[in-house]
Amino acid sequence: MTPERDEPLIELEHIGKDYVTEDVTVRALRSVDITIAHGEFVAIVGQSGSGKSTMMNIIGCLDRPTRGTYRLDGIDVTHRPNDARAIVRNRLIGFVFQGFNLLPRTTALENVELPLVYRGISAAERRQRALASLEAVGLGQRLHHTPNQLSGGQQQRVAIARALVTSPPLLLADEPTGNLDTRTSLEVLGLLQHLNRQNGITIVLVTHEPDIAACARRVITMRDGAVRRDARNEQPLDAASALAELPPPDEGDTA
Repeated sequence: MTPERDEPLIELEHIGKDYVTEDVTVRALRSVDITIAHGEFVAIVGQSGSGKSTMMNIIGCLDRPTRGTYRLDGIDVTHRPNDARAIVRNRLIGFVFQGFNLLPRTTALENVELPLVYRGISAAERRQRALASLEAVGLGQRLHHTPNQLSGGQQQRVAIARALVTSPPLLLADEPTGNLDTRTSLEVLGLLQHLNRQNGITIVLVTHEPDIAACARRVITMRDGAVRRDARNEQPLDAASALAELPPPDEGDTA
């Protein structure tokens, strides 16, 4: 297991976020203070309206806070312009979404290469790194399949490979199992746990499901825009072991 490093990767200090519509001000986040170290696996959990999605957008440099300070790997990104935040996103963060967000007429290999195109990486190096990333998620035999030729779990693996191809220190996963069945969800969670334990990748997983959050080593519970609980999970659910305990899939299942 790769040990966590003491240096903080994510530092949120007194973060607040307001949305103003006509005469109404909605306080989506209220003075949030969170520090996440390199190598942690953290779940941010809460029901709809709790502020967890707003938190993810700020951590992912997709939105700016109204108040407070946000530092990512020592870089103050609070008030950086859009172009500067895009550079930080591309170099430090990989994203995995519930809806996969794959280009439908593009092969798995080409989908994974895409973030490297934005970096100006040569075609030969893009191909080499994309191949390695797909191999790492167990899809070395599906390189030339398009999304409609892949199962939901395989599409999410392609999305994870795409997020990993730039070697980011941080992986943000927004409801990554929301469209998947139990067996496939455990496969994806097992892959995330492996990447965290073996590669030391910091993972922040946003979910409304306690069963999914149970796989993380730290669980932050949001309610009404504030952190209500921040607790270590000394015995996180091992997704690979839970998967092994499931009955075999019925013949014809396409997990």
